[in-house]
Amino acid sequence: MKTGRRDFLVTASLATVCMRGSWSATLPSGHAASGHGLTIVFDEHLADSHAFAIRARAMGARIVPLGNDIGMLWLKRLMPLATSPGNTIAGLTTHANAFLLTRFAQGIGLQVAQGISETHVASGTLVMWQLDADGARTSS
Repeated sequence: MKTGRRDFLVTASLATVCMRGSWSATLPSGHAASGHGLTIVFDEHLADSHAFAIRARAMGARIVPLGNDIGMLWLKRLMPLATSPGNTIAGLTTHANAFLLTRFAQGIGLQVAQGISETHVASGTLVMWQLDADGARTSS
């Protein structure tokens, strides 16, 4: 996917605004499993998404590639994190992948923030989204 410099800068700016509070709560990846941290989901096939994840990892976030099965990613890796207070999951993905992951999250009561409104999404646009586990229902 090719994006222009302007599109990339707009997306990066939105990401910074959306996650400003989350960065301060981020702990090194060794501490992320204890229930406090930031996890970034990225599409390993999209250069801008991958670059964003690498930068996030340099700032202490845990990164998770989207992979080929978004349902399994949600069930096995993201939902356990999402239901633990203190964890934040965010991503820079295509609109389709953001749509699916945010719908899964809303299904368990998470609050969702999106960086680009659905009315402004063009084909190939990357969308910044964030899921907050605070106040979410936990699975028993």
